[in-house]
Amino acid sequence: MSVPGSGARSSMPVQLGRRRFLSLGALGAAAFGVGAVGSIAGCSSTAASPAQPTDLDYILPTDPEVAAAESARAWNGSTAAFALTAGFSTVDLGGRLVDTWTYGGAAVAPELRLTAGDRVKIAVHNALETETTLHWHGIRIRNDMDGAAPTTQAPIGVGTTFDYDFVAPDPGTHWYHSHSGLQADRGLFGAMIVEDPEDTSGADVDAVLVLDDWLDGLGTSPDSVLMALNPAIAGGHGGHGGAASAPAEHSAGEMTLAQQLVNAGHGSSEVLGGMTQHIAYPLHLINGRPPNDPAVVTAAAGAVLRLRIINAAAETPYRFAVAGHEMTIIAADGYDVEPAKADTIIVGMAQRYDVLVTVKSGSWPIVAKVEGRDGYASTVLRSNDASALANPDVGGSIPELGGRLVLESSLRPAQAVRLETKAPDRDYRIELIQAGDRYVWGMAGADAGKLIMKQGERVRITMKNSSTMWHPMHTHGHTFAVPGYGGLRRDTVNVLPGTELAIEFDADNPGEWMFHCHNAYHFEAGMTANLRYVR
Repeated sequence: MSVPGSGARSSMPVQLGRRRFLSLGALGAAAFGVGAVGSIAGCSSTAASPAQPTDLDYILPTDPEVAAAESARAWNGSTAAFALTAGFSTVDLGGRLVDTWTYGGAAVAPELRLTAGDRVKIAVHNALETETTLHWHGIRIRNDMDGAAPTTQAPIGVGTTFDYDFVAPDPGTHWYHSHSGLQADRGLFGAMIVEDPEDTSGADVDAVLVLDDWLDGLGTSPDSVLMALNPAIAGGHGGHGGAASAPAEHSAGEMTLAQQLVNAGHGSSEVLGGMTQHIAYPLHLINGRPPNDPAVVTAAAGAVLRLRIINAAAETPYRFAVAGHEMTIIAADGYDVEPAKADTIIVGMAQRYDVLVTVKSGSWPIVAKVEGRDGYASTVLRSNDASALANPDVGGSIPELGGRLVLESSLRPAQAVRLETKAPDRDYRIELIQAGDRYVWGMAGADAGKLIMKQGERVRITMKNSSTMWHPMHTHGHTFAVPGYGGLRRDTVNVLPGTELAIEFDADNPGEWMFHCHNAYHFEAGMTANLRYVR
């Protein structure tokens, strides 16, 4: 078994950007305006700003405070045990046979279900030819089980097994994915549903919809696309697991197609403030299935159906709707919201929404349309009294996509999950930046490399997006309130270009945690920092 913790690390809070920023000198410090904006944060270099203190007493993943926080979580006495193997597989994507990496042989990993308060034991075996990790997204997990190498654990070595062991304290719709390089832009992700023993949603039936953009094995690979975006970044041939996420060799054909996908247009959305993405994904999936081979959702006519929608895409925002049905939004990122009626919603990468629909008799398209450009994923909602469709590909255009759009900024938290209003003990400001027109992203500003806190403090981070793209910003180990959205609780929030948005959370989970953009390619290109507890 691998040993938790990343071993000796620098005690300095400011880091110049991981391997991705090894090329900072070549790109030119002026590209970031380092002299003007201050530190640039990252997650693996031991370089530090001389302006920062060197004697802070950091709480590391293996320290006793982490174990103490875990022992304080309410275990219900039950254990949920699972086993996963990361390995090579050939998957069938609607008649296309694709070689990729999976947990369990399908384009989406097995759905894991448990109950809030369960102790979770998951043995993860690495049958790949490179190191890997597994992150449990949205769970207030113990720090040494967070699965984000090198911050919280050493990567899982080739041919070895790591045993994750933690209490899952909070109900909700969550997911899990590799946190090494671009491995999650293959098939290394799945749904993790933590059921509420006191559920009051009124749902009769429950279904999970995992949305995903796909290009691996369709003539190119995620690593080839990264190289097309920025050869200097891909030249580091590695990810957050500290190892290459794919062989360094890229064939001419792979690179040609990768460049075509990058050059195919960037898409634009008024709702997201401009450019939506850089990659024209050739395929979009729901539950690992393309539109011509849908994983049909069935329920009795008149039943109240709870759809748990998870955007597991690497780079694609989706506009989601169910033909012929009104949705009632009841949760965001696992936290209840005041019920809101909608025809359509936009789901950013890593975000989750739970919605209720009252099933009508017949067969109805469920569509996740790529926001701002062509492309869609779809499946079918079919009542038990309806016959099967002759043509299962329902198309990507339904009236509801142009209907009532409810934005995350309009949602409000349910009273039971509201964070108490109080003045912050720590009030930080960071800037989300791009290095000129180069595909290099980062966090800048005087506070970017010193996001420290003590247990029990209230922390506010205000993000100023100075780039021309939106960023789904995610905190590990904590959920936050968004004061500008009435205190909406989330773990991933979309920060639009040219705007400022603040988040607030209580420092109640000691250790060292990643804070980053959940656009997988922005993350690989440097938009990441660490949240660090001190004694």
